[in-house]
Amino acid sequence: MNQFKYLFIILITLFNSSCNGQIQSKPEIAKEPDMQNSGKLVEGKKSFKYDAGDVVNRGYLDNSGNMWFTTLKEGVFMYDGKTFKNLTVKDGLCSNVVNAVIEDKNGIMWFGTSKGLCSYDGENFINIPLPQEDSQSVSPETGLPSRKTETVLSLIQASNGDFWVGTDASGAYRYDGKTFTSFLKFKGRIQPDSNVYNNCILSIIEDKKGSIWIGSFTHGGLSEINGNNIIHHALKDGYGDGMISTSYMDRKGNLWFGTRNGGIYKYDGKTFKNIADTITGEQIAMASVLEDREGTIWIASFARKGVYQYDGKSFIPLDIEGSEKLNDVKFVSEDIDGNIWFGGRYGILWRYDGNELKEFTHEKRNN
Repeated sequence: MNQFKYLFIILITLFNSSCNGQIQSKPEIAKEPDMQNSGKLVEGKKSFKYDAGDVVNRGYLDNSGNMWFTTLKEGVFMYDGKTFKNLTVKDGLCSNVVNAVIEDKNGIMWFGTSKGLCSYDGENFINIPLPQEDSQSVSPETGLPSRKTETVLSLIQASNGDFWVGTDASGAYRYDGKTFTSFLKFKGRIQPDSNVYNNCILSIIEDKKGSIWIGSFTHGGLSEINGNNIIHHALKDGYGDGMISTSYMDRKGNLWFGTRNGGIYKYDGKTFKNIADTITGEQIAMASVLEDREGTIWIASFARKGVYQYDGKSFIPLDIEGSEKLNDVKFVSEDIDGNIWFGGRYGILWRYDGNELKEFTHEKRNN
């Protein structure tokens, strides 16, 4: 029971991922009403009392230029540049707990939810549940059992059309549209000495060579799948607990991996480099990474305050009016116009256009 309690705490904590070394001087923040947790009507708009469990956890740009934002309580929001559209179970969404979003090669939107996969063609939702075994499976090596789950935490479509699905307890699946194939179910555990396997997969990414990289958040480390070969990468320098929170590939093909408490790693295809501030020596934990269209590397943390730009040596805080509110950030993303979006705990949703920050935390609920 203590192990299950530990996992619950982990997941709640987790969900509730060219500047030339300078940040612009402080421009004016867009004048938006401050309605955070006020519960009052401001300028005719209703305020919502968000708590730590209200998380905007993904931002995704589709091929039509719309931004999609997934949440842990409010379903999905779609923003067309002018208005927000909220999709929930009332509209047919499989669950209001949504952890991942992608658009497939046919223009279909896919959501990873607490009730499995959910596809959306713009009109209809289709639920694709995860496989559920009749009896609890056990490791052929240790005889220890694994946990069952319905929850999808991460999702990509590979270049060959297959989907790769990360779960909160049963490792990953490859889904070819008909069949689920299990991977890494018996790799991670809540604690290294736990007697139940529980491989929680928060991030999956495909590199330029077509290899699939799967990061475990329950001490399962980082696994590279290349055809029928699985390579486990045992990084050093603070990586020892084997807990990967995020992954990202930049335009040069470098892979970036955020960890729970070991900072950020950059992989150039040959070597893993632990990224730390060369001035302070500090590492940023639970970080999400973005390279914008100008080549600027953005770093946002779900475990510490602030948003940063990385110049190859140091983390430079985004220091403009309103940036002090960018705490517990779960994602950083870029829209079709080059604006940078941040979302995270307490329902926060902000947009930065290079000059000013504008808050959409409550705006997304009042269209």
